[in-house]
Amino acid sequence: MKNAHDSDFFVSFTDEQGRENHFEILAVIEYNGSDYAVMLPDDNSPSYNGLLYIFEVVEELDSDTDTYVGVEDESIIEAVYEMFMEEVEKTADD
Repeated sequence: MKNAHDSDFFVSFTDEQGRENHFEILAVIEYNGSDYAVMLPDDNSPSYNGLLYIFEVVEELDSDTDTYVGVEDESIIEAVYEMFMEEVEKTADD
């Protein structure tokens, strides 16, 4: 697990209604050769519901920015979530 606190850890997205949503990147998990960002919406964002969101991180070759792509495959979501929770539990035990 890459520690999100070692990089920029807040991102903003504009939803279909044109509202800006702010997310904290809690961690970046590598799974099957891809990176996935585990995010929590800022509690002031329209999308805030207390749930975690998982996005695939796609590096843009021609710029320094990343693109975040929604994950629809439930098996990937479950695997990344389990890996994230294992890391959270390890951290809590330390």
